[in-house]
Amino acid sequence: MIASILLGIVLAAPPAVTPQQRALVEKLEHALLAPCCYQEVVATHNSEQAKAMRAEIAAMVAAGKTEREILDYYKQRYGARILAEPEGAQWWVMNVVPIIMLAGGAIIVVRLLRKWRRGAATAGA
Repeated sequence: MIASILLGIVLAAPPAVTPQQRALVEKLEHALLAPCCYQEVVATHNSEQAKAMRAEIAAMVAAGKTEREILDYYKQRYGARILAEPEGAQWWVMNVVPIIMLAGGAIIVVRLLRKWRRGAATAGA
């Protein structure tokens, strides 16, 4: 009985990590979404799953796993949806395409305004 309580305390205690490892843990906690709702990062979510993931991430970092290994583990376990920011082609679609579309729309609006101004100036003359 006492042994199981002590084992539970030891397992519940967060592993000791260096300041550099702590920075990696925090980066990973902000890079992964809580799998219960996929709406908030693990770092700020208060669900039991998020708390378990925080402990799991700290343990993996303390064990020497790299950032890529940990992200790949969670992608394999939950799918790419677990990532707070998508990778690869999805990143381009979400971050670059809207900027290109906005710039293209601004160019069209400027050209239309210039055309309408010229038309109004020639009509009034």
